Amino acid sequence: MNFVKKTLFALACGSVMSVTSISLAAERPVFGFLNRAQACVLTLNGQPRLRLEGIPDELQAPLQQDLENLARGLNRISQSSGFKPEEIQPALVDGQYEIRHGGQTLLQMSPAWASYEHQSQLSTLLDLTGQVRSLLKAAPLRSYSYLSNTQASQIGMASWYGGAFAGRLTANGERYDTREFTAAHKQLPFGTRVLVTNLDSKQSVIVKINDRGPFNQRIIDLSPAAFKTIGSIGQGVMRVKLTVLG
Repeated sequence: MNFVKKTLFALACGSVMSVTSISLAAERPVFGFLNRAQACVLTLNGQPRLRLEGIPDELQAPLQQDLENLARGLNRISQSSGFKPEEIQPALVDGQYEIRHGGQTLLQMSPAWASYEHQSQLSTLLDLTGQVRSLLKAAPLRSYSYLSNTQASQIGMASWYGGAFAGRLTANGERYDTREFTAAHKQLPFGTRVLVTNLDSKQSVIVKINDRGPFNQRIIDLSPAAFKTIGSIGQGVMRVKLTVLG
């Protein structure tokens, strides 16, 4: 089960709460943390918002420490005049998985997260960063600026496709929507999330595989929305690195 499914947003009484319904009562958000047996909680303005439950004994200490560090890091930056929630991003720096705000590290993530979530450290980092951004009502990330050092699953040329294909059924039965962040790949299972990095601009985007192709020497065919997020539609092709997220 991934981070999004396993993370509970709840009030102290235990009722589930949608992140979109959160109201930031304070002018500036104040984060805190609570440690419980086999659980730890990130609070926002005194209310539990991010809860990890059923933590194995061997992971308890590092996860609790990370959540405490995240609360401290968020408080440090949120009280400054330059705080912008949309600048919270995942980063891979010298082999360390981090959540950053601009040039400041908010959290250097322990490997315990990947063990707890039963997925890669990178996937967990992306999920946790997305949850923190949602708490602060920042828009979902589309372009990733600090992940160019991820390990490559495949390197080659990427193209984009649209035009007459728009609205047609993709290989997995979905309607092709050129505004969505999707892609065609020759072998990867449908539904696989892939981090696509432009090797020239160092910008990355995450796409979902829902089609087959390209039927040439290129390694991936991106939707126009995904392609123009990390490059120029006019150039037609770009050299990319693929990192499979799962």
